[in-house]
Amino acid sequence: MNEKFSRDWALEAQKLLLSLRDIAGADIRLEDDGRSLAEINILAEGNRPPKQIVRDVRSALRAEYQVDVDYRKISVAQRRDADQEHLRGETGPTVLTLPASLVEEEPLVTRLRFEGVTVGIDPMGCRVRVELSLDGREAIGEAQGANATRQLPLLVAEATIEALAKFVDPGATLSIADLKCIQLADEDTVLVMVKLYKDRSEKTLTGSAVVAQSLQQSVVYATLNALNRVLGRLQFREPIEYEVRPLSGS
Repeated sequence: MNEKFSRDWALEAQKLLLSLRDIAGADIRLEDDGRSLAEINILAEGNRPPKQIVRDVRSALRAEYQVDVDYRKISVAQRRDADQEHLRGETGPTVLTLPASLVEEEPLVTRLRFEGVTVGIDPMGCRVRVELSLDGREAIGEAQGANATRQLPLLVAEATIEALAKFVDPGATLSIADLKCIQLADEDTVLVMVKLYKDRSEKTLTGSAVVAQSLQQSVVYATLNALNRVLGRLQFREPIEYEVRPLSGS
């Protein structure tokens, strides 16, 4: 049994999934013992491939709770855009259900894990340190700025990007474009916008995370959430190239 699972956890995780792009409904069901995962049912909107929705669900749960869900336990029902179907002259059901068994499993970059964030504040300013790990190796990113409360979330996001950059091929450049802390449905939520520059092109990415434990931790998760959809297409450095150190105890 996995002690992470409980009725309260399922309700909290459903809120997380509802914050993801194109997900309109989420139902997490546990086994009769209430302590192991039975299935996850997702109602998605739009025209994104269900396979991508499944990948987002797995990535979010791995990043937020360190839970690796078997893709076969996730089913996606997709509600089509009625206006777009009318323009194409299509008729038929507005909901397409994809059995979990038909979802092709893909290698996820959710092996990337958040290990910790440290904030140091003194009269001279604020210093943030974020630690990420990938395949047993750890990378550290740091950012410094003014000693101001409103500046802290941005510094955490910048430190996260710096740590991640030590895993990604230098041909891709990442930067934080904007960050907002807002309330959505009475929930404190972090929204992050990241710019990806690669092969002379610019891509704008967005991510979000509900503030469940600490603001700093949620900023890290929101930043990684923005990048989940593209990390699988980026080239990662070979282990010998990492400017990192082995995890303690490994």
